[in-house]
Order: sequence, then structure tokens, then C-alpha cells
Amino acid sequence: MKALNTPKHLSMLILSAKGWGTGSALRAFYIAEAFEKRGHRVTFIKPLPTLPLWIDMALSMPYYFWKTFLTRHQVVFAVKPYPTVIPAMLWQKILGAKTVIDIDDLDFAYSHGLFKKIHAAIQKPWPRRADWVTYHNPKLRDSILDFFQVDPARTIQVSQGVNEAIFNKRPVKPEDLPSKAAALLNAKKRKPILVFTAHLNVACDLDPALHAFKKVHHDMPDVQLLVAGGGPDEGRFKKMAQELQVGPSVHFTGMLTTTQVAACVKSADVSLVYYADVPANHHRASMKLREALACGKPVVATSVGESAQLKDQVTLSDANPTSFAKAILKTLRSKKAAARSSQWVHRWQWEKCVQPLEKELLKK
Repeated sequence: MKALNTPKHLSMLILSAKGWGTGSALRAFYIAEAFEKRGHRVTFIKPLPTLPLWIDMALSMPYYFWKTFLTRHQVVFAVKPYPTVIPAMLWQKILGAKTVIDIDDLDFAYSHGLFKKIHAAIQKPWPRRADWVTYHNPKLRDSILDFFQVDPARTIQVSQGVNEAIFNKRPVKPEDLPSKAAALLNAKKRKPILVFTAHLNVACDLDPALHAFKKVHHDMPDVQLLVAGGGPDEGRFKKMAQELQVGPSVHFTGMLTTTQVAACVKSADVSLVYYADVPANHHRASMKLREALACGKPVVATSVGESAQLKDQVTLSDANPTSFAKAILKTLRSKKAAARSSQWVHRWQWEKCVQPLEKELLKK
């Protein structure tokens, strides 16, 4: 794709504090790709694979530092304010780089007790030391100002985007489908397929979605649930599906590439986006919701946070399994085609999303 005109080119280093396969790592990758398409010289260091017990994050601190020690950049952009990325970022700052920390979630809000306090403490010091702090959802900005005590003048919105080169209405390519998805799509007797895409960790609300699926399965025994993605909690969710007696109809793919995730969404009849009605979810800007809409798929979502603003594009339910199950059944039985607003999808192009930050970075 031809780079769009920019006043000058920046040398940029982009890092993700969390491991590959997480939503934050994808956000970092897409932002790096967008700046590159805008004509800048971008170095994106692919994160280590996600490992249990945060081992990847412990290893990432020296990994990022040594990978960047002999380099020099004008801008360092890091997604999530974990110590993982701080040594590399501060070293580049000493060398003259402008620094940006992107807060895409209040991670500590998913924790409890002492761990929540520790989680918050290790993140809190860093955003106010950056030159700019970015966020995707305006509601998240209030928490950034309150908890991280960031100067409002140094905050910039970098909206959540969607990669239309991968997530689009073009037919699914059989070679892109993981084996579990291919088996469902090519079954002799085609059964309705629901898809739930996620990195299966503490921030994933698959628990209530599985309870909702049990209710759907009771009324529509042929329906199948494809869980596209892996993560540290995959074993727990598999056990839950067995305990709910829907195990044979719930299919876990394990970790996937982005292209495989898109293929799973395209192969399904309905995409599910469940966020529990808790404070941590009120500021979400859902990447998977955008991806499903870009693929032209019907979406059933809980009316929590940003999802409520998309009532004309998705089927909304209350954030409880019973209401969610009713919305799924209504969507499966409906003959109405999925709404795909080209206006919304056009607005979510990553190259558009990064331009407010680019404008600030180019001022001096």
C-alpha cells in the first residue's frame, strides 16, 4: 500500500508490554503497521510468546532492553505501562526520544486483594513520566487522569481500529481455517456455528458466555460454539464446558494467527462479544467487535461500554447469560442480513486512528 504523505519521517520503536497473542500486542502491531504505511521508519519488536505465571513478562524486560540498546529512535511507543518495557523506553529517552505510553485497559481492575494492589503499584509510576499517554476509549481517559495522575494536556486518543486487509467480507480461504473450524464448516450436516474470539485469560468473559451457550444448546441442540484463541485459562474453560455438559459442542482451537482468527469469524453464523457489567469493562473498545462487523457477520453483544453505541449494527442484550442466550437464539432464527456500516468501518482504519498522535509527534 502506498504511504500517505507526511511532513517528515520519524524513526519509531513500538513495543508491547504483554506477550504475543494478546489484544494489546495486536494493538501495538497494528499501530506500528499504520505508522509505517504513513511513511515513517518503524521498528516493531515482536513480543515473546505468552507464558504462564507472567514468565514472558519477566523475560521481556532484558529482551527488549538488549534488542534496543544499540539502536536509536526519535519516538518510543509502548502499549501498557508495565516495567517490562520501561528500561528500553528510558534508555531511548536518555538518547533523546519522545516517549508514549498507551493505556488500553485498567489491567489491575481484573485482579483482587493483595495482587490487585501490587498490580496497580507496578503500573502507576510510569504514565506520568511519558511525554504523551494515549487511550482508545474516551471513558478510559477519566481513569487515566484520576489513577495515573497524568496531565490532561498530554493525553491523546488513538482509537481502536480494524485491519480490513484481513477482516473483510471476502470468502474464507480453506487453507486459513484451523482444523477445528474446518471440521465444523465442512461437516456433512452443516450445523449453526457461533464464534467467540479471545485471548483466554483473566480479562476474558467466556465463563458467562458458556452458561449462555448451555441455554442456547438446550433450545437448539445442533448449535456449535467455536472458541477461537488460546491462553493461560484455556484448560479451565475446557473443564467448565464439560461440567456444563456442553463439552462435545464447544470446540477450542488453541492459539491462532490473526489470519486464522479472521477465517474462524468468516466461517461462523454469529459472532459473540460478551463483556460483564463491571467497571473494568465500561471503558472497553472492542477489537473483536470491529473485526466481526468488518467481516459482515451478525454480532450479539452485551450492552456494556462502547457496545451500546453500536445498537444499529449489533444485537444487544443485558449482561447476564439468560438475556444473552435469548439474543443469540433471536439472531440465529432471524433471516435478516447482518448490518455492516461502511461509515463505521471506514472510521476504524488504523491509518486514521494514529493521525492525532502523529500530528503531535511532528510538531517539534
